[in-house]
Amino acid sequence: MMKFYVVLFAFSLLACCGCSSGPAPAVLGGTEGSLKAGDIPAAEFELKFYEAGKTSPLGVGITDLSGNFRLLAPSGQEPLWLPDGDYIVTLDSIGVGTPRFLPAYKDPAKSPLKVKWTSADKKLELIIPAFK
Repeated sequence: MMKFYVVLFAFSLLACCGCSSGPAPAVLGGTEGSLKAGDIPAAEFELKFYEAGKTSPLGVGITDLSGNFRLLAPSGQEPLWLPDGDYIVTLDSIGVGTPRFLPAYKDPAKSPLKVKWTSADKKLELIIPAFK
């Protein structure tokens, strides 16, 4: 009888744990860019790109430790190649030690960070004021 409970317990553990193939692969591609605060790479920021006059983001990116990012569709599931146009960029600090800055950068109606992008451009190079 004890053997029955051990087997039942083992099968219960397998059923609860499920099967996992590990973390989802990183999405490759998308328009590349960098964010600097003055001359210093700005790490751990979420950037959202809005078409001028729109309230829903067209794309998002998260800066790595070097301030680099790649744009993804808002779902984060596919790369975004930025079409030609004028964009407003919002920023949000997502790292524990990431400096805070003016709240206007979080609002697409007030953000001073604007980009004019053409297909001839190779990389987005965004610069915000140096942190104090």
